[in-house]
Amino acid sequence: MTIIKRTISAMSGDGVVAHNRRTYFAENVDQTRTHLNIEYCYTPIEDAYHQLFDEAQAEYNARQKRKDRRIENYYEKICKGDQEKPFYEVIFQVGNKDDMAAASENGELAKEILDKFYHSFLERNPHLHVYSAHLHMDEATPHLHIDFIPFTTGSKRGLSTRVSLKQALADQGITGEGRSMTERDLWVQKEKEALAEIMLEHGIEWEQKGEHREHLSVLEFKREKRKEELAELEQTIERVQQQQVSIKAVEQIEAKPLPLTSKVAIEREDYQTLVTAAQKYVVQEKQEGKLKKLLKEAKKTMAELKDTITDLKAKLAEVKKELAEYKSARGQIRTGQLEQENRDLRKRLSIYEDVIARNDLLGYFDNRREKGPIKTDER
Repeated sequence: MTIIKRTISAMSGDGVVAHNRRTYFAENVDQTRTHLNIEYCYTPIEDAYHQLFDEAQAEYNARQKRKDRRIENYYEKICKGDQEKPFYEVIFQVGNKDDMAAASENGELAKEILDKFYHSFLERNPHLHVYSAHLHMDEATPHLHIDFIPFTTGSKRGLSTRVSLKQALADQGITGEGRSMTERDLWVQKEKEALAEIMLEHGIEWEQKGEHREHLSVLEFKREKRKEELAELEQTIERVQQQQVSIKAVEQIEAKPLPLTSKVAIEREDYQTLVTAAQKYVVQEKQEGKLKKLLKEAKKTMAELKDTITDLKAKLAEVKKELAEYKSARGQIRTGQLEQENRDLRKRLSIYEDVIARNDLLGYFDNRREKGPIKTDER
């Protein structure tokens, strides 16, 4: 069997149900292939919350002596709070549109691999309740949307069964290593490895780009992490931009009053246009917040890099000065001690120059000066 290499993508999604279920179609969707999609499962998220938490909610409320401490709707409580997200979506993809196009033979192979991966995903993740899952074959590259609610049981505070990604993954034996490697980072890596095993069964080896980080310096790791986050954000923004909504079409929607009532009616097509516009607005608001956060972190990393460069330049200048003084003195005094100092100085100089070259620090800030300051769209 000939082994080929393909990349693996695992991106965070927005969980837009209408898009996943194709109740509306974005411009990048080939509707002639939509019948090839697979809907593994779908339950409205409110119903999923009832199935998961109603019993624990009732037990919790029964213990409360004060009515104001009771929880009337756990889903609404999580949505309004800022401690936990109500759900998560992850999108898995093998290869890209150039080497695993959906309409090609390789696209069918990707579909087979992702189908097997989905069923194994359920076995590996008993604390991630999947309420919506769809495999799309009507876009450029086959990909799998998995929407899930992370939950933990036996909790001593709040509901005995409650929402928690950190604890859900801990219940599955995954614990983080601080901000540099969170529980989610480790979990995604393990899921990629599981997908890679299935790929190998079909003659495809995982092409890991930037995956071997154990030998990276702190600066290199931060830079690679930032590149990944920006690439993920760019892909999400691209998907949003493909869901175009005509402003003119929205402005021309006419609401017709219904007799004997204060309600109005609009055409079904106009209703779908409004729904799409609203969904796109929500997604864009979320992406704007993510972009601002990434920009803030990027500026912080750049400041750290700049401080490091300044320090290295100062040390390099000091070493060069010492070396120049030595060369001047070597003409007058040639001793074994001075020769050893010369070797030490050259070694130190080589180390500092290697650090600068390996991180491309001089080139990085030269490019920044040429491009000018980062511009943001302040609204």
